[in-house]
Amino acid sequence: MEVGAGALLAAVEAAGFNGTIPFDFPTVASALPAGSIADDLPALAQTALGQRDVRATPLQMALLAAAVANGGEIMRPYLVEAILDAAGEETARTRAFPWRTAMSEETAAALAQMMEQVVLNGTGWRAAVPGVRIAGKTGTAEVPGGAPHVWFIGFGPVDPEPGEPQIAIAVLVEDGGSLGEDGSGGSVAAPIAQRVLAAFFNS
Repeated sequence: MEVGAGALLAAVEAAGFNGTIPFDFPTVASALPAGSIADDLPALAQTALGQRDVRATPLQMALLAAAVANGGEIMRPYLVEAILDAAGEETARTRAFPWRTAMSEETAAALAQMMEQVVLNGTGWRAAVPGVRIAGKTGTAEVPGGAPHVWFIGFGPVDPEPGEPQIAIAVLVEDGGSLGEDGSGGSVAAPIAQRVLAAFFNS
């Protein structure tokens, strides 16, 4: 509430909200409606927590996690990394290049440390992978009249060595998954993320 609606809107739009993601297929835009928070402090507070009228897609949230891992830079997402011919020889490769800067390097570094603590000592502990520094954030989005949608976003490893593989992930389970109204990001989405991350790192 002290930061204000303008700063919140600027931050989320820098991350790609209220815009179109350049992707191989059309995607639904993630949205944070400015009109609903400009002069309504309770609405601003709820929106800042990701509630109320905020709408986010898993692709958008995966890109946001990747931005934290990548020093604030969001790379343009793509589906096909390379095309091979019948003999298995590479004939074309997609070149990665930046899409937008979501935040400063300093902000990304601070967020990475906080997100690592979520996995080490917080609600995301079920996403931990032995031997790998994982950063994450859980989310439990309330749905009027229904069970919550539960989230986990994250990446690993934190502070990778040069050439070390890195992955960003977003897990969304609608309606609380098997736990329904008792579901949360930490109890439902984080364990799914853990299995994906563990498979990636062969842990």
